[in-house]
Amino acid sequence: MKILAHGHYSATVDESLPPLKELVKETTGEAVRRVGRFIQLALIGAGRCLQGMQAPSDTAVYLTSGRGDLEITLEVLEQMVEHGLPPKPLSFINTVSNSACFYLAKHFALHGRSHFVTRRHAPLESVLQLALLDMAEGSVQTALLGSVDICTAPLSDHRKRLAVASDTAVGEGSHWFLLAQDNHPAHGIGRIVAVETLVDEQALRDWLAAQPLARTDTVFAAGQHVTTGNADALQACTGIAQRFTHSPSLPWYDSHCGHTLGQFLTQQPAGQLLHIDRDASGRYNVLLASLP
Repeated sequence: MKILAHGHYSATVDESLPPLKELVKETTGEAVRRVGRFIQLALIGAGRCLQGMQAPSDTAVYLTSGRGDLEITLEVLEQMVEHGLPPKPLSFINTVSNSACFYLAKHFALHGRSHFVTRRHAPLESVLQLALLDMAEGSVQTALLGSVDICTAPLSDHRKRLAVASDTAVGEGSHWFLLAQDNHPAHGIGRIVAVETLVDEQALRDWLAAQPLARTDTVFAAGQHVTTGNADALQACTGIAQRFTHSPSLPWYDSHCGHTLGQFLTQQPAGQLLHIDRDASGRYNVLLASLP
């Protein structure tokens, strides 16, 4: 797939959740009422990706998240379980995270299909695989695709849900890409070469050995679930000399892969990005992207 544009938002959350209403208005050009943080973050990231341009009306929307709209889900569960009351109708509707796709399609005048995918590990990679399948089958020509992860208060509880240490810096991220089929006439700023899920490390090593990696201009990036020792060993087996690393100030949220891909597109003059992450079952998720 070609990458036609990209846009991003990420921020560390300290004690209180920063308001997003004005940022939504600044990014999209209009105030969006009665929506929570998840939808606000989706609109901010997608708005920065499109930057005022109009995507083709049949563009499909692909949204993913490590945990979905936790804010609205917790609100509904508290109302039902703790207070024994029925949830507010709009809140109940928005527990279906695909509601965010409706707001994206409405605001950006998109009439293609929409998908929401939740996956705890490698959410961006999983939704990229879905978009690749749809484009290979020919049912989708262009796609607005992104990952969104939010924080919920109190942060002490949020860290427990993320299974991170109590002093870990946590935050929110919204990473978006406008994609098109390889034969699309628009100019691409990059390309998704491959997205793979391998069952174990041996399958990963076999796959890497078969790839024609341009090792002099390829950078290696380890995902957030790969240990330092495992990352060093994997990089050594690829023969890639350069390591692409996150900013040390990047907070923890579920889809660092979107941040890495965005930084690669922004910072690197040429070459390829090989991003490898691991899930709790020992599977490896691989993203290979290139610049023109």
